[in-house]
Amino acid sequence: MITVSEAKRLVQEHTPPARVEMLALAKAHKYTLAEDVVAKEPSPRFTNSAMDGVTVRCTENAATYKLIGESAAGNPFLQIFGEGDAVRISTGAVLPDGADTVIPIEDIEIQGKNILVKKPVRKGQWVRVQGTEYLQGAHILRSGTVLRPAHIALAAQCGYAELPVFAAPRVGLIATGTEIIALPENHHKTLLSGQIYDANTPMLQAAIENVGGVCAMTRHVSDSLQASIDVCSEAAATCDIICTTGGVSVGEHDHIKEAAQILGFETIFWRVRQKPGKPLFFAKRENTLLFGLPGNSVSTLMCFIHYAQPVIASMLGRTHAWRILQARMSKNLVNAGGRAEFLRVRLEYPLQNSSLETSATMLPLAIPLEKQESFMLTSLTEADGFVFLDIDATLEEGAPIDVMLL
Repeated sequence: MITVSEAKRLVQEHTPPARVEMLALAKAHKYTLAEDVVAKEPSPRFTNSAMDGVTVRCTENAATYKLIGESAAGNPFLQIFGEGDAVRISTGAVLPDGADTVIPIEDIEIQGKNILVKKPVRKGQWVRVQGTEYLQGAHILRSGTVLRPAHIALAAQCGYAELPVFAAPRVGLIATGTEIIALPENHHKTLLSGQIYDANTPMLQAAIENVGGVCAMTRHVSDSLQASIDVCSEAAATCDIICTTGGVSVGEHDHIKEAAQILGFETIFWRVRQKPGKPLFFAKRENTLLFGLPGNSVSTLMCFIHYAQPVIASMLGRTHAWRILQARMSKNLVNAGGRAEFLRVRLEYPLQNSSLETSATMLPLAIPLEKQESFMLTSLTEADGFVFLDIDATLEEGAPIDVMLL
């Protein structure tokens, strides 16, 4: 049995490199860019108008101009343009050669072919000059950028129909246990004696989607060695990561470890000095990882978010980081149980109505939930986060502590 830190180190060491794929812009949102994106052309592509109005070659104190044509968006004015001339222009339309200024429509009066200027004009006003945002060859998006809608728009503006991104790892979920019954989609199914609904699969599907992975398959397998071999073989053929739930302890009906070994998976570790989640199994075959997660739902999720979730983030080209909030312990805690604990806590915020409050006393209280058993899902739904209490660690009441938010 190994420690939590050793388990995390081994998982990190065996995490396969991220794969790069080309994705159409419509699908690249929220993916991480794998290469720099370089501007194929400057922005603006051409000098254009920032307003509706007329464009002129600015002449000091000129009060009138002669209207000779129009430059519309997508239909530029291509005739000879001289001093004293004016061309009607739309926002975004090309400035004719020789023009250098735009006068907004509200600042002029049109009398036939004559343009009367009603306000003083500054040379270069309301003109977007070619290349003022960026030049051709500029690095407009950097590798490692998590693509948001604005990034997608910028890539499209530069003429990119697809982008190189880190591929989302394909995760296969396998729920083990003859007693497990998947929830029917359209009707309620009455459970027989000894049966329970499968809570782990929908929970992990949500967790995988939440971190950016793709749930490529879900299966249920009864407590049979051959069935376990068959379904793990199917998952290994198409998935980057396999997450099984249950079947990794020491019972005679636990077959995942043996099935994985028969299929050529190398055992990296089995069992971690932690609570919950002691019987965690981790194995690898080439670039396919297998996480044998415990069957109790709290253990399942805690092991997933601590060990599998960082792998998914890494394969997406990202660094996994907890959202951490500093709090203070509500009571003394001593971990003398020989295993590190992921202690679920709720946060209670103090009333901020006293001038005597200090920064320390204004921190929220981290209150351990009374029900911490690994089968009690309410210890997750009622928790704001958890405190990591290492082996032989002691926390005193009121001591500042980092709470990892769920």
